[in-house]
Amino acid sequence: MRAYAALLAVAISGAAAAHGQELSISAQVNKTQVALDDQVVLAVTVTGPQASLPDPQLPALQNFSQYSSGRNQSISFVNGRVSSSVTHTFVLVPRALGQGVISPISVAVGNSRAQTEPIEIQVVRSQAPPPGAEPVQPAPAAPPAGAAPGQAGRAPAVMITAELDKRKVFVNEQAILTVRFYSSVPLLGNPEYVPPKLEGVLTEDLPPLRNYNANFKGRTYGVTEIKTALFPMQTGRRTIGAATVRCQLQQDMALDPFSQDFFDRFFSQGLNPAQTKTIASQPLQLEVAALPVAGRPADFSGGVGRFTLSANVDKARSQVGDAVNLTVTVQGAGNLKALGNPALPELPSWRVFDPVASVSQEKKGDTVSGSKVIRIVLVPRVSGELAIPPITMSYFDPGRQEYVRIHTAALTVSVAPGDPNAAPAVGYTAPSAPAAKGLTRVNEDVIYLKVRPALPAATRWLEAVAGAGPLHSLPFLFFFWVSGLALYRGRLAADPQGVRYRAALRAALKQLQVAQLENDPQKAVALMNDALYGYLADKLGEPAAGLTMRRVQELLRKRQPHLPDPVIACIKDIWEELDSRRFAPPAGDAADGLDELRRRMAALLPDLDQEFKR
Repeated sequence: MRAYAALLAVAISGAAAAHGQELSISAQVNKTQVALDDQVVLAVTVTGPQASLPDPQLPALQNFSQYSSGRNQSISFVNGRVSSSVTHTFVLVPRALGQGVISPISVAVGNSRAQTEPIEIQVVRSQAPPPGAEPVQPAPAAPPAGAAPGQAGRAPAVMITAELDKRKVFVNEQAILTVRFYSSVPLLGNPEYVPPKLEGVLTEDLPPLRNYNANFKGRTYGVTEIKTALFPMQTGRRTIGAATVRCQLQQDMALDPFSQDFFDRFFSQGLNPAQTKTIASQPLQLEVAALPVAGRPADFSGGVGRFTLSANVDKARSQVGDAVNLTVTVQGAGNLKALGNPALPELPSWRVFDPVASVSQEKKGDTVSGSKVIRIVLVPRVSGELAIPPITMSYFDPGRQEYVRIHTAALTVSVAPGDPNAAPAVGYTAPSAPAAKGLTRVNEDVIYLKVRPALPAATRWLEAVAGAGPLHSLPFLFFFWVSGLALYRGRLAADPQGVRYRAALRAALKQLQVAQLENDPQKAVALMNDALYGYLADKLGEPAAGLTMRRVQELLRKRQPHLPDPVIACIKDIWEELDSRRFAPPAGDAADGLDELRRRMAALLPDLDQEFKR
């Protein structure tokens, strides 16, 4: 179902050109004064008259380390116009005291450009702990391998450790890697941290950095703690490589207070060259178990964690042909980026477009959580009380070690009949099955032919020509011809699919001729849509209700493997242009390019029909 995505892509080129001035960007922070050991949350919102908005360009931040904390997108589709808003969240960790400035953040689409105002943030010293209290945490019992060595029996000047909060997890279950860098001497410059190498594991930073003091073997260390969330994607034993830190230390100088050059050597310590140290932690092993096969639901899409599911529609009342936005939200803790979309139930009374999903993550309490929002455009085909059955989703709960199925509540939309003078719904042909109770049928898929009884007329004609000699054979020939015709029509009535298949091209070309005579561009587009949808549905033996471009491509490649790729690409281009003209008409004259599109269809359909006959 790529028609909706294509519609949005066309909206970018059409609506952005006409409304580019509506592109805007804003930025705000949760605080303008922050302690050195605290963090600032920066929210950047980009708004524009299109579905696909570019990411904002953050300037270089000298006084802050920045981490992305996810994005949240909302899309609206009203009266053929698309608009969206995307909020990007960043976590800023201060690195130095003083006045810091977030320079203007810019965004550009085509010739349109927007930027924010600069934001000033004051970084102050951390509040001192109360008297008698010292933020000291325990250090490792023994220095790790790769630590910078000190003298025999003494604690090293610098060292690094790494540990996992759990050694055995399931596929896609979160594990936390904690790396701690210990330093007991002043460093010349900022240390360079190289994270461990990982294979088959997705990672998410868990800001902010944590700084505290720790004691080890009578030595006080300043500790920098870095945490990373790990989501293993492959089973088996996964190796977490060594984390390394490269830093520069001032070389120690042994001073003898009774030496003659004691004072010269004491005051020249700052001129000594720096000593470069590279230290590494021990590699770690993580055992990754496969998710159990027993009890795995058929709709399981890989979600591991704990989630909730909800759904709502933007309107409770609509009419035939008007779009309704269905929003499905998955919330919880886990790797939302690896979570598939919940499968929709059968919706024969609706036309369903491709879903558009956005993921918003937040990292609190060393846990990756957030929400995934899936938006689907539904167009009602019939009137009445249309139900949207509960949407279900399954995930694996590693804490309970079992699969859990969740579902939304059933939704109902009251759909009124459409305007009888308006153009029919795009590409609509009602299903051949009987309509549900309370629904009004708009159209029929196949009209069955009824053969008039010709026997009485033939009998009278035979009596009239009695005694005419050889002419007596003519009534019998006529009788056999009528019988053969009745048998042929009976076979056609018994094979409605064959009728549809053979009459597809004739019906489509006839609709194109009617569209050519139509003065209203919107009605002409609807007729052309009917021609394309009806032709493909008849040829592929599918109901036009719910037919999508993705389904058409799958069936064409399966049943017509010899069909050239350019032909499929041409079908896709015409499909997408018709959808865009139906739901996002061009800003200028709606009839521009319509004749050319009709000629392209008139040339494509006969060629495609010849390919079907091969």
